[in-house]
Amino acid sequence: MKKHTLLVMSRVRCDNFFIQAINELKNDFNIIVTVTKKNKDRYAVIEGITLEEWHDAETMQKLCEAITPEQLRKITTIETELNLNCYNFNINYFLYEKFVNRYHGRSILQSRNKTIPQYILLEYEFLKSIVKKHKIEYAFFETLDLTETMILNAMAREKIIKGAFAQQSHSIGGEIRFRIINDQHCNSPKIDHIYNSETISMESIAWAEKTIKKYDHEKPHTVYDSYHDSLGKILPRYSWTQIKDKAKRILAGEMPLASLTKIKNRLLSRKYFTNTIPDGKIISYFLQLTPEATMCSQTPEFANQEHLIEQIAIHGKYGYTVVVKEHPICFGNRDPQFYKELCALPNVVIMPPSTPTRSIILRSKAVIVATATSVGFESICSRVPVICLGKPFFNICKNTITVEKPQEVWDVLNNLKNDRDEAVKFVAAMHQGTYKLPEFISIEDHTEQDGSGEVTAKALKDEVSFYENVVFNQSRDK
Repeated sequence: MKKHTLLVMSRVRCDNFFIQAINELKNDFNIIVTVTKKNKDRYAVIEGITLEEWHDAETMQKLCEAITPEQLRKITTIETELNLNCYNFNINYFLYEKFVNRYHGRSILQSRNKTIPQYILLEYEFLKSIVKKHKIEYAFFETLDLTETMILNAMAREKIIKGAFAQQSHSIGGEIRFRIINDQHCNSPKIDHIYNSETISMESIAWAEKTIKKYDHEKPHTVYDSYHDSLGKILPRYSWTQIKDKAKRILAGEMPLASLTKIKNRLLSRKYFTNTIPDGKIISYFLQLTPEATMCSQTPEFANQEHLIEQIAIHGKYGYTVVVKEHPICFGNRDPQFYKELCALPNVVIMPPSTPTRSIILRSKAVIVATATSVGFESICSRVPVICLGKPFFNICKNTITVEKPQEVWDVLNNLKNDRDEAVKFVAAMHQGTYKLPEFISIEDHTEQDGSGEVTAKALKDEVSFYENVVFNQSRDK
């Protein structure tokens, strides 16, 4: 049986679970791994794989400075070949830099953002050469947030390679579920197929029925959920992994000013919060972590969430209040002025991050989301309608409605559905198209724990099989 060729884009912070996955995959795939001098030795001991060494960040910056204007003319050819404009390749960090500067008062990406065309040229030529050299069919990386992953994603979209995959995990039904994602909108073709073809197993339907029943009484919590709920306090508790990571950064020269600023912002922001959910009709929006790669790259038009909320509010219907809840992890990042300006809008109320999400959801006529999957899942499972801005992958559920602009949320209020059978169908498809992960507290803990790599390998094998046997067969039939 022919082995497919898989390119793995390594990343130092993910090495532990990437190496686990590679050891599980190497007998079924021809594995090519991109490495730098910082992590090459970790992968070099794995037998049966091929390493392609690339430059570290410091070397890349020096090489970028040496590129001539004549060489950069090739960027227009790359834009045409990959059907993506130059600065869109760096869409995440283009916005990320602004939010980091706003909330932490320091620049971390300014020099990188000034050399985007140079980075694209170098990384495109490197990736194109190894795709051709090794006849790469599929690529896998942590998330779609880097120039090189955007290049691979564009290569898949333009059919230069068969597929480019990333990974994402979600808390649903008291479990952490892992899925393979593709494209800029973090789609799940496999879940779409299961849902639309109605080839849902009895096991998944039973799991979904049990899950929906749980949500009738309370939200099923994982350790991950409980940990994040605790972050809404003035002085939150952190995991040992995060404490160790922070200590390493301070010893390396990082100033603790950002942490002190965060505590100050928490103290000064409290006066703008309302502790009681208002009476009457409400629609709710749950602030997302800022900056966050998914929102910056998937729905950049909504990344300025204060503008998004303002647009919803100024087009609001009589008798409705827009209830906004702060994200526990982001509490303290935003300046108190952020809340002050939103509270000046007469139909907006800001709830503190300690407010139970479930209490707000159950009182809502509808929950508005951009890419907020955990809130979206909880609303669907609780049979509260969801209005999607942008196109999150769960908008296949008929208990959701997708709109293009914030002001349009008011136009669809009379078309909302909360059908129980539809919720069961979506949750069952979600269960069948995802994989249970060992529980973890934070992303840092997830990348270091044993077991996550094996789940990743299983998911990748199944995804490639799905592409080979379903996706490409459907394309040929057309």
